[in-house]
Amino acid sequence: MKEHFESKIVDLETKVSRLEAKVKKQDSIVAVLKKGHKPFTDNVDINRHRRHNATLRTCHEIHAANPSYASGMYWIDPDGQGIGDPPIHVHCDMVAKKNSRMKIIAEEIQPGTTSILHDSESEMDIGHCVEPGCYSRPIKYYASERQMAALIQLSNSCAQNITYNCRNSPLNYDGITYAWWNDKDGERHQFADWLTSCDQLSGKEHAVNGVSGNMSSFKKRINAITIHCSLVAYVTNPFKGSGQHIVGRMRCSGKAKVEAMPTSCQDLWRMGHTLNAIYSVRGAKRMETVFCQFDKRPNEQGFQKWIGYVDVKSRPTYFHVQKNRTFYSENVAIPFEVEKVNVGNAMDLKTGIFTAPRDGLYFFSFTGLASAKPSKGTVFAAVGLFLNAVQVGEAWVHEADISVNHDSPLTLQSTLTLKAQDRVWLQITSLGDTGFLYDDANGYNHFNGFMLDEEITRSL
Repeated sequence: MKEHFESKIVDLETKVSRLEAKVKKQDSIVAVLKKGHKPFTDNVDINRHRRHNATLRTCHEIHAANPSYASGMYWIDPDGQGIGDPPIHVHCDMVAKKNSRMKIIAEEIQPGTTSILHDSESEMDIGHCVEPGCYSRPIKYYASERQMAALIQLSNSCAQNITYNCRNSPLNYDGITYAWWNDKDGERHQFADWLTSCDQLSGKEHAVNGVSGNMSSFKKRINAITIHCSLVAYVTNPFKGSGQHIVGRMRCSGKAKVEAMPTSCQDLWRMGHTLNAIYSVRGAKRMETVFCQFDKRPNEQGFQKWIGYVDVKSRPTYFHVQKNRTFYSENVAIPFEVEKVNVGNAMDLKTGIFTAPRDGLYFFSFTGLASAKPSKGTVFAAVGLFLNAVQVGEAWVHEADISVNHDSPLTLQSTLTLKAQDRVWLQITSLGDTGFLYDDANGYNHFNGFMLDEEITRSL
């Protein structure tokens, strides 16, 4: 019996030891996971801040959401959450600093800078080989091309440095190109434009750095360097030199400028819209309707489809006025006594002058009744349409040798492009001795006008 219990005790002690070992191993794994995914906890906090577990698109957005977050690795989704490629793991610099890692020129890093990592960040010796371009190093980025392109479009500026430390290892010498780099499309580019110090066979060590200029030229470089960059150099006899290269991370900072009123699907996308739908945007002169397919990128076919114009008016304008009394005066604006409609109050009845409230396209119509008493000669009447004292249209009637009172209709229509504060009116331009515009309480003379289209962009 005693031996039986002793055996049980040994078994239990063995199991306890195993359990303790497993617990210790689990604690170790948990510690590693916590250490490696600490920024992920930060992302969870940010998601709670933004609600609905949103994955933000750039480090700039993360920093804007909470400036207290520390620098480190974060998940972002530049091409939009739930569409396109999966999120990418990037390094976010949350405080301003100077990065001296490139050894020669210190980089100014802004808060909220996004850095795309790759497999060739350390200093790499180009070795010794004979033929030009015999050394190459493809650059593998830890992000898809689609996500990198989206990040560039969302950012105010992006930069990537190439550093080359050399000793008697020219990249361009005596008319021969010994080194170049390839852009993401495989196109070859020479260093000759900015990397010349190494071309002097002085035996002295040089270090050169390719740094971006302004935003436009820099982005061109970024589009070229990302995805596939090969650095190559000829470093053997007769030079007997050496060289090392460092390809920096692609860094993007700031937020691409977007007008307060979006003008395209790309502007909407930069603002954060991700739902495929029909939107209104500001066109060159009028509001326009477009269909935005946000699961595509701005440079992909089908991202934006133009549908048509939107009838938007900042100030609706239309009027209909009448006369109720006869009018004889020539070369003065015809006043009106009866207001049927005057939306926008652009028509002044007393003066008979319409003042355009906005730039746009307007339509005007006049119908009147010209009358004349008996006359052996020719009777006539003409009413003109005037824009800023310049006649732009006219209605004309005439009759010869009338023996009784005679009435004739006058009609005039015109479509005019007006600027704000342009003035339009009617006036009798010509009238025979016995002629006049007849009217009474029935209202025979009508003047109508309304805005067809507004150049809405001038009103925004």
